[in-house]
Amino acid sequence: MKKTLLQRGFTLIELLVVIAIIAILTAIVTTNFTSSKAKSRDAKRISDIAQIQLALALYFDRCNDYPQSLSVDSKSVNCNGDPSSELTIQLSEYISGLPRDPLNTGFYVYTYKTNNTSVSVPATNYVLRAKLETASTALNDDIDGSGSSVFSITNGCDDTSSNYYYCVKPY
Repeated sequence: MKKTLLQRGFTLIELLVVIAIIAILTAIVTTNFTSSKAKSRDAKRISDIAQIQLALALYFDRCNDYPQSLSVDSKSVNCNGDPSSELTIQLSEYISGLPRDPLNTGFYVYTYKTNNTSVSVPATNYVLRAKLETASTALNDDIDGSGSSVFSITNGCDDTSSNYYYCVKPY
C-alpha cells in the first residue's frame, strides 16, 4: 500500500516530544559541564597554593624569614623584606612566576598574611588562602580559623558557610 501525502512525515506532537527530550538532555549536560568546570578551577587553585607553599618553604630555608607580602603581580621579594640587606635572595629563584587564580576577579584571588608587623621582626608563620567554588574534599585537609587567631585572615578559613576557603600554613 502506498502512503498518501497526508500520511507522510511526523505529527506536530511527535516533533514537540523529540524537541522536549533534546532540551532536557541539553540542560542535564550543561549543568554537569558547569559543575565540572568549577571543580577543575578548584583543583587548579589547590595546586597553585601548593606551588606557592613550596616556594615559600624554600625561601624560608635560605632566609629564616617569610616575605612580608606576596603580591600576585610580584615575581620577587628580597630576603627579610629589606632591599639593602646583604642577603638578597629573591622568591623568583624558587618559583618562576606567582600563579593567578583561574578567575582572578573579586573574591577569587590568593591571599597571604604573615605573623610579623615590621621588617626587623622575622616572619615565622603565614596563612595562604584561596576561595573555592565548590565544597571540595580538600577542605577536610586545610586549616580552619578559630576567629581568635593572630592572623586576621583565618577568620575566613572556617568552612561553615557557603564561602569555601582553602587555607594552608607552613609545612
